[in-house]
Amino acid sequence: MLKYKIDVIQKLQEAGVNTSVAKKTGVFGQATMKKFKDGDTNISLNNLNRLCCILEMQPRDILKYIETEKDHETILSKLKQPPC
Repeated sequence: MLKYKIDVIQKLQEAGVNTSVAKKTGVFGQATMKKFKDGDTNISLNNLNRLCCILEMQPRDILKYIETEKDHETILSKLKQPPC
């Protein structure tokens, strides 16, 4: 599971980008800004690229991976199954 390491909305505001600016400039859509606000990491790589550019950060500065039991069961267990 991916989680934000930072408060994206706060960091964007510090960089001068609020919801109005994002909408006016088209840098992020309303749905993406809502995802940032809600902590939803299901964003496109294009939006991650824009975020990195605006915040002058690397993806690793913004996101972290936390393994969950669900990840282990749904992803890793498939790799451990013997081939047919």
